[in-house]
Amino acid sequence: MLGIAAYTDIKKREIPGILCVAMVLISLLDFKAVSVFGILAALPFFMAAMISPSGIGGGDIKLTAAVGLVLGFWETMFGMTIGLAAVVVIHGIRILLFKKKDIGAEPKAYPLAPFLMFGFVCAYFL
Repeated sequence: MLGIAAYTDIKKREIPGILCVAMVLISLLDFKAVSVFGILAALPFFMAAMISPSGIGGGDIKLTAAVGLVLGFWETMFGMTIGLAAVVVIHGIRILLFKKKDIGAEPKAYPLAPFLMFGFVCAYFL
């Protein structure tokens, strides 16, 4: 489901809500009361969206909250850290490689779900 979310975020710049609902339902298969706190991992994204509405979208927030129910708070925060670090690395490489071509161009926003998917999968298996 994370792969589908990443794909649709790349293609359409949106994450279907049904995927987040499906992840919440999957979290019920191995429900632990402490995993409910995983929803709180989405708070940094929510606060960032309140500060800059054109930045992080609601789909990223819902995706992170749904994954938080599956992984738990600390694993979700670890996955977010890995995913956001990957964004920084990719952006740095893009700046180094295409610096002269992008002069005067509008900055492009990256779809966040593919990077979050990478981080969450790493957190799940680590």
